[in-house]
Amino acid sequence: MKHAKCPDIKNTTIYRSPRAFLDRGGNPIMLRADVPELLDTLTHMYLSYQPRGIFSGLPPVADSACIKWVKEITETSVGLMAMSFEHKVVGHAALFPIGDGTCELLIVVVPQKQHNGIGTQLMHSLIQMGYEVGFSQIWLSVEKNNFVAIHLYNRCGFERSNFTDSTQVEMTLDLKRYSPTVSITVGKVMNRGVIMVRLHDSCKQVVELFLKNYVDVLPVVNDEGVLAGILSQSDLIFKPILHHKVCEIATQDVVFLHESCTLEHAIWVLQTKRLRCIPVVDGEHKVVGSISRRDILAHYFKTYEQAGKKN
Repeated sequence: MKHAKCPDIKNTTIYRSPRAFLDRGGNPIMLRADVPELLDTLTHMYLSYQPRGIFSGLPPVADSACIKWVKEITETSVGLMAMSFEHKVVGHAALFPIGDGTCELLIVVVPQKQHNGIGTQLMHSLIQMGYEVGFSQIWLSVEKNNFVAIHLYNRCGFERSNFTDSTQVEMTLDLKRYSPTVSITVGKVMNRGVIMVRLHDSCKQVVELFLKNYVDVLPVVNDEGVLAGILSQSDLIFKPILHHKVCEIATQDVVFLHESCTLEHAIWVLQTKRLRCIPVVDGEHKVVGSISRRDILAHYFKTYEQAGKKN
């Protein structure tokens, strides 16, 4: 298949700021843009892949053909690599321009690292990259009995585009629909009625708040309302510490979001950190709300309902 000219990736978010996360085994993984300097490292991943030739003959079985193929795909695609702590490539995903704003998807995770969440992280970051470089649609073809891959694609927003008796399933992702998720800010979706506790509140008061409000975590603020920590139900259930102050047991290393960051980034943080709720701060680091998976689902539902009324 003849591919169109590749767009420039130097202005994409992930090119400027590679992403790090822990896989399901607790191992650190870094996602970074596929750049020429890492060609040898990527080639080594494909040469070590066993068995080769399982993706409709790819990667090529012969070493010389495999080396040539890796060089060609890096020159005709925009892509990402998942790298382990030892700087080994354990996953690769790429988009190949095929004309009219459409690109074709390739995603590979080494067998030893499959089912660890690496493919999902690669997919989400690659979708964002595809949107940022100007693609309008991602196309892929997958064997109809590859249920794990199809489940991953469905979770990432792909929809089946053919319903035939073929052994291959074609799926597409409309990146134009991805736009609202990328552009909308957390401040427009977050819950502003967040309950906060102060550093010198007693743990007994906090327990009462947990029981009355059915929340899992509470942001901790100082007297000026600046985020100073976070307190969860788990912090209170392991021993009788109701007589303690919040400042004595609160977690000070807090994951938080700024109200101006995008919803897409919030989703990535929730998934990567495996959190249910994140406090949101303003420019002065004061808590102005919180965002949870439930808030995002509510936003999607509201948007869907409004779109239905317009149609």
